[in-house]
Amino acid sequence: MKFPVKMKRKELALLLISIGVLILICCYIGYRYVNNIENFQNFNKYANYHLGNNPNDAHHLYWTGGFDSTFRLCELLVNERKIVQPIYVSMVLDNDCQSEENCNKLWLRRNRDQEKKAMDKIRQELYAKFPFTRKTLLPIIEVEEDVGTPEFNQYFDNLFYENNLWPRKRRIHQYLFLSKYAFFHKLPIDIGVVGTHEQSYLYHFLDKNLIRKNNNKEIVDKKHPVGYLRFPLFKRPKKELFQDATKGGYNDVLKHTWSCWFPQKGKPCRKCPMCRERVIEHPDN
Repeated sequence: MKFPVKMKRKELALLLISIGVLILICCYIGYRYVNNIENFQNFNKYANYHLGNNPNDAHHLYWTGGFDSTFRLCELLVNERKIVQPIYVSMVLDNDCQSEENCNKLWLRRNRDQEKKAMDKIRQELYAKFPFTRKTLLPIIEVEEDVGTPEFNQYFDNLFYENNLWPRKRRIHQYLFLSKYAFFHKLPIDIGVVGTHEQSYLYHFLDKNLIRKNNNKEIVDKKHPVGYLRFPLFKRPKKELFQDATKGGYNDVLKHTWSCWFPQKGKPCRKCPMCRERVIEHPDN
């Protein structure tokens, strides 16, 4: 009768040892991820080299040549007289394709040519109408590659999706890279988000957590994966933005913006979400 008791004690000891080993492994993995986040080698040197500007000297903005981000660009340049550093992400953000040209997936924005043409035209219009912007609108930083180490990217992917703010059907989401780029550089960047659907998790999160600060809307918690994104246009309807642009004298500039995701022979498709939400006509390209 004593033999089974000894076996149970042995099994219990093995179980406790296994649990202890698992705890040590988890602690080590957690330490590595935190260490990679907080202690990038030469982080400041890399960030300054990559961005090319002192973050304190310019206001950073994700710019696509679209209606929302261009309104914000004009608002910063004309209304607030800021020096603006536009950032354009040309890499594929919608799925795991390496390039637009080599991707046959349906859900892929194919408007990069139109966006670049729109940004060039808008810059020239601003120079002509507001000559001081020649000094305050900096050259575009084009982001063509991913950032960070494999450890950092795995850490951020986990951090990003565990917050449950994104549709599960879209494992690869544009906000993943946009927020990661800002988080990696520890750099606040404006993003031209006017509305997300009111029933979405993201909408409710932003509605609850954004605070007004310096004519902007931002999240206090910089440890949150979207903590370095700023949402100055959140809950500001497009029609209201166009009215404000008219008051500011740059409504004509917005007429050169491009929104369509899936242009057909250089013309807007008129079917995609961006076409349906547009409040002015696309330029005649």
